Amino acid sequence: MKILFVYPRFRKYLADLPESTREALKPIIGQFTTPPSLGIPILAALTPERHQIEVVDDNRGDPLDFDTDADLVAINSFTPQASRALELGDRFREAGKTVVIGGIFPSMVPDEAAAHADSVNIGEGEPTWATILQDAEKGELKPRYRGGNRFDLADLPIPRREALYTKAGYDWHASLVQVSRGCGFGCAMCVIPEHFGSRLRMRPVDKIVEEIEEQPYDQIYLADDSIFLKGRRVEAWARELLEALVPLNRRLFVSSTLALNTDPDFLELLAKAGTKTFYCTLNVDPVSMRALRGGEPEAEQKVIDLARRIRDLGMEFFASYGIGRDWDDEGVADRILELSRRADVRTAEFFIFCPFPGTPQFRRMKTQDRLLHTNWELYNGANVVYRPQQMSADRLAELYLYLWQELYRGQIEDAILKNLGKNTSESPHPDAGRPAGE
Repeated sequence: MKILFVYPRFRKYLADLPESTREALKPIIGQFTTPPSLGIPILAALTPERHQIEVVDDNRGDPLDFDTDADLVAINSFTPQASRALELGDRFREAGKTVVIGGIFPSMVPDEAAAHADSVNIGEGEPTWATILQDAEKGELKPRYRGGNRFDLADLPIPRREALYTKAGYDWHASLVQVSRGCGFGCAMCVIPEHFGSRLRMRPVDKIVEEIEEQPYDQIYLADDSIFLKGRRVEAWARELLEALVPLNRRLFVSSTLALNTDPDFLELLAKAGTKTFYCTLNVDPVSMRALRGGEPEAEQKVIDLARRIRDLGMEFFASYGIGRDWDDEGVADRILELSRRADVRTAEFFIFCPFPGTPQFRRMKTQDRLLHTNWELYNGANVVYRPQQMSADRLAELYLYLWQELYRGQIEDAILKNLGKNTSESPHPDAGRPAGE
């Protein structure tokens, strides 16, 4: 049987910024063509060798042949991909192809996905993939399969990245490695507990090391912030993992928040293990939320101290600020900029909180009739898709742009002048970086 895996195109959130801003940010934040997430490579690794597989990355511009000779079309989708995924499901089915769709979005809204596919996988794909293939071979594909969220990560295969990474056109040279699934925090905007469960499942350290050892790139992105969770069991596992990574001499990219483990000894081990970038999401945990509401110098100082400690250990502090929480007023943008100045944040990105389907935030806003639409393409963190509490939707969009332009004002001005062919001594319009109404 021939299986065609399809990774649908989605709208990158930097694409919603003005062109001059995007061009200036490319060397700083990057706007890369990256291989798909791990879902397809994992299922490819679980596919028996007797089957032929082909992978189409719609983001890379791979041609889509709706008259393909594939026996089964498998489409993976998270929310910003959903509009495109459902469109592709319709077109493949119109061409007479059998379509199965899975991923976070179909798992959260299976009824909507079912209208555009022959079968929907709800939850994790590893437990159901073998059965899906067997049923498809017999022409007995069921309308729904339920993979749940209890898959034993000791059985997680090393993803078949060669099915994608060897293709031309990618310019992101790093390997994404999954180390855990699940989270017990239950943050209102996060879909992880709903999709992967509220019980943390940690992958065995030797399996993680084995996968990293075979990666061709020295840059490794540990995809989960679970190594920073507090608790005796997880802390022991995280330390064992980091100590095992020290001799591998790789460059690690890790993510966290201020709610997680920032013990000085742990941070030193993090640096020793090869961490070069510490990505910290702010306005999601109690400490940074207090800091960004203003008037709480102790909370502000904790952010400043962490950024300084990270830099002193030779790591880059990469801040990620979310705006648009119900308590965010119009002053939140200036408070973010002031905190960034005091913490000497040199690299940051910004996003608008998005009520993804399956989250408590989505259910609450739907009940309150605050959702503006369900054009899933715009659920990418760069567009306002709901009515904020403390300001208008237009004003929130203005503040989002204002943050990008103000933090990187010098680089953006240089890019504008370069594009215009002007001398850098000339001044741009004095309101170039201000939002409307200021």
